[in-house]
Amino acid sequence: MLDTRELATILAALLFWSEEITPSGNNTARHYLKSVRMAGIEPLTLVEIKRLCTRLRRSHRSS
Repeated sequence: MLDTRELATILAALLFWSEEITPSGNNTARHYLKSVRMAGIEPLTLVEIKRLCTRLRRSHRSS
């Protein structure tokens, strides 16, 4: 399970991703996925990122 600081960091990173990476298109996102050894994975869309943030927050509250 994530602690509060870890969750905050992940949510901030997802916010950055949605504001700075997603508008540039998948080519920019793919570079970052490749750098974490996840080449070939389709980047999340903006809607999917928002859903993920919601799920992470709910999961953290319920634990």
